[in-house]
Amino acid sequence: MLTAPADLTRAKLTAELARGWGLRDVTLEYLPLGFGSHHWRADDAHGVRRFVTVDDLEAGFQAGSGPDDAFAALERAFATAAFLRNEAALEFVVAPLLDEDGTVIRRVADRYAVTVLPFVEGASARFGAYESDDDRRSVAGLLGRLHAATERVPASLPRTEDFAIPSRESLVRALDDLERPWSTGPFAEPARERLRAAARRIGTQLRLYDELVVKVHAGSDSWVLTHGEPHSANVIRGDDDALYLVDWDTTLIAPRERDLRMVLDADSTGWDEYVAVAGEASVNEVAIKLYRLWWDLSEIVTYTDLFRRPHGRTADTVASWEYFLASLPKP
Repeated sequence: MLTAPADLTRAKLTAELARGWGLRDVTLEYLPLGFGSHHWRADDAHGVRRFVTVDDLEAGFQAGSGPDDAFAALERAFATAAFLRNEAALEFVVAPLLDEDGTVIRRVADRYAVTVLPFVEGASARFGAYESDDDRRSVAGLLGRLHAATERVPASLPRTEDFAIPSRESLVRALDDLERPWSTGPFAEPARERLRAAARRIGTQLRLYDELVVKVHAGSDSWVLTHGEPHSANVIRGDDDALYLVDWDTTLIAPRERDLRMVLDADSTGWDEYVAVAGEASVNEVAIKLYRLWWDLSEIVTYTDLFRRPHGRTADTVASWEYFLASLPKP
């Protein structure tokens, strides 16, 4: 997110960092990175530097029907990442550090949860396609190692894909409520107008998605441990020139195409590097299509839900408006 949460005080956050991870007299610098979570660089009195993430459990970005469900989903995802790093020895996994109770995430308020990660010195790209074929090949190799580690991970840790579109019912309600003005904020009425123009196409997408789910359930034999969002912005090239994969909140057991559709291009660049470590495999093009559609529909749901709730004009809502427009199906 581009701005820090107004209802989470710095004093409350620093107190939780001290209590949970022993970071005392910490200096926090807010980092306007990514979209969906809040991030800080934290330096304590002993020169220890950490990357602090706070997730909004009430936001549409998180899985579940409420804050408690969202917290439980994050806890399982981050515990899976910690296992991959600490037990499966996947050095490219930037996983949350255990707190003093041996857990990976702590509730900092009813609405928020905090995790602490190593601070990786390096650089990442903006969200979008990979800048070079070499990067694509390198990340495909990392995904191959991740997917090959599936059987090493305790079955109780990761959640399993159910193909649900988070908060889909809220989009259905919005599509049923397009004939009267929306007045929850500056983007509410413009969002209603855009949805009204695209409503028929969105309905077609939802029906197609459900058809694809049935086909993938019946035809996919490639269920592995997936990252979920291995796009370019979630890869850091460290100062040591190694690649690191961050942002493990969407980890699931799912068809391998959930990851591959973000890395392989139309020429399947990276496939050879993938199978060299993942083993013999094939790509289910129906699953690729399903996950591309899932992404678009999830974006529509997230931003529709945001603009139907009370909101103001901020850097985050301005950016959300652009993302919302980009997610809508074209005429």
